[in-house]
Amino acid sequence: MSPTILSLASLVPLVLAAPAGESAGESGALALPPWTPTPAIEVRAEPTSEPPEPASEPASSAAPAPARGPAPVVRSASAPAPALVPAEEDRVEEALPGTDAAAVNNPALAAGEHMDPHLPGFKPWEVGGFIDVNYSYNSNNPDNHVYRGTSVQPRTGEFSLNHAVAYIRRDAIPGKFSPLFEFAAQGGPAADALVAYEPNPGGANGKFAGPEVWKHLSRANIGFRSRHGTEVVVGLQLSPVGIGVHWSPYNWNYTVTWQLNSVPYYLSGLKLAQTIRDKHQVQLWIVNGWQLLADNNKAPSVMLGYTFTPSDKFNLGEYVWIGPEQADMRPRAWRLFSDTQATYNTERFGVGALFDVGADPRTDLPLSPWQMWMNGAVFTRWRVLGKLRTWDMALRPEFFWDRDGRMFGVPQTLVSAAFTNNVRVFNNLLVRLEYRYDHSTSPTGFFYRGPAIMDGGPGLARDQHTIFFSVAGVFAHRFGGKRG
Repeated sequence: MSPTILSLASLVPLVLAAPAGESAGESGALALPPWTPTPAIEVRAEPTSEPPEPASEPASSAAPAPARGPAPVVRSASAPAPALVPAEEDRVEEALPGTDAAAVNNPALAAGEHMDPHLPGFKPWEVGGFIDVNYSYNSNNPDNHVYRGTSVQPRTGEFSLNHAVAYIRRDAIPGKFSPLFEFAAQGGPAADALVAYEPNPGGANGKFAGPEVWKHLSRANIGFRSRHGTEVVVGLQLSPVGIGVHWSPYNWNYTVTWQLNSVPYYLSGLKLAQTIRDKHQVQLWIVNGWQLLADNNKAPSVMLGYTFTPSDKFNLGEYVWIGPEQADMRPRAWRLFSDTQATYNTERFGVGALFDVGADPRTDLPLSPWQMWMNGAVFTRWRVLGKLRTWDMALRPEFFWDRDGRMFGVPQTLVSAAFTNNVRVFNNLLVRLEYRYDHSTSPTGFFYRGPAIMDGGPGLARDQHTIFFSVAGVFAHRFGGKRG
């Protein structure tokens, strides 16, 4: 029997099964309706290595034929084809991991994609840290390898494990009475230099104080924040004075200003703060002294602060210091100091400026002279290129007028400029290259040079050129209960 007759014979059961009075075309139960294409749907088969299958014969029953090859991709004709999106782990975040921890008490430090505590799913706890390794070339090649006057990159002319930090902290949850906690441990030359001038009250008979006691503590404080924005924190805390912090990976430039080396990096004592309408904050600090963990006299110092932060891009701050910083605790001997700072920072560029002025009435010297200092700096940064990897540049000129040598031991004006390249190779890896120039107006010089490594000795240099190459690895992880 021929194949054509067999095909016709196979249709007989279908025709007989149709109800009477209805044609095969009217029987929706068994007869397939005519196929019409849907104009708004595009059917595209994924490419395969096999040749395309020929068109199959019409099905001889209601059961569908088994699928062959990969399933087709069905896409609406009105929807554009998705662009190739880089893997999420390959894209660097807007802010360096750990920026929130580094910038606490210092809102001028950076603007970026911080963890917003007002969003559902906010995790109040954070653990993190960083390792900063550098090599620096100093044109003066001092025999002691010391960069005089700074505690952030104190070594030159060698590879240095400059600073290592590990921390854990807890932030407040807005609208709730929340505890605050922060602890950070540190090590490296920058850690030693930070507390090098810590006093040991009592001198040779003093105990339980001094650099060896404190050098591995970077931050250690505890407190709370109320539902209405009142903060009470006590312990070792980051100072809000100046633009920048001792944790160098989070600054626009690798090195810091002479201004930042003349003001407290940390404060030990009590902080009271009140946030008003999310944009204003007033602060009262009662502390042991000017970057002192152990007080050098028997009376605390006081600092008043005000910050205006209308958005995560702009910050204005003013801090006023008053208190005894020498053995004489009479009000006529109190230090007076003012710090004014402002920053505007976006993903593409940023600009900042600060101005400080301070005075100490030295009642321990004949005629009780007022020793004064003044300084100013301009900060700029801009994005050169990058989406997956970013490349930023930063330029910072500054001056520091130390009329009587109160801050750096030599009457002089320091003029400095730093130009920095910052490359985010990965989300957690930052590579930096910086050139820095420093000039002192002191006739006898200020910077160590060759064998001239004694403060006030002969042969000190008036100029200094330094090149820094730094690699920093950073880590931060949020955890804890969720909200909302």
